[in-house]
Amino acid sequence: MLSNLLATYATWTAMFNAWGENYTWMAQIFNVITIVMYVIMGLVGAGGAIYAIYLGIQLARAEDQSKRDDAKKHLITVFIAVAVTVVLVLFFNNLLPLIVSSFVTPPTM
Repeated sequence: MLSNLLATYATWTAMFNAWGENYTWMAQIFNVITIVMYVIMGLVGAGGAIYAIYLGIQLARAEDQSKRDDAKKHLITVFIAVAVTVVLVLFFNNLLPLIVSSFVTPPTM
């Protein structure tokens, strides 16, 4: 994960610095966004793991079928939410430089 973070940082910094002084502020903003998104991904992953463990314990201790079904539904929802969050963070961190570079043309020298 750290290698992905460093690779994204290097990509954004190299892309915007190669375009000259006009776009260096974009590199700084994207570097901060990258760090914030990875922190969010870590928090959501940790929170989802803790909640999934809690729901698993509830599922194991449930005595009646309706409680088991309820815990099972919540557990599936947690897995989906964590997976979607991780996919979105990785999508934006890896593809955002390509999207921005397609709309912002480098200055001609």
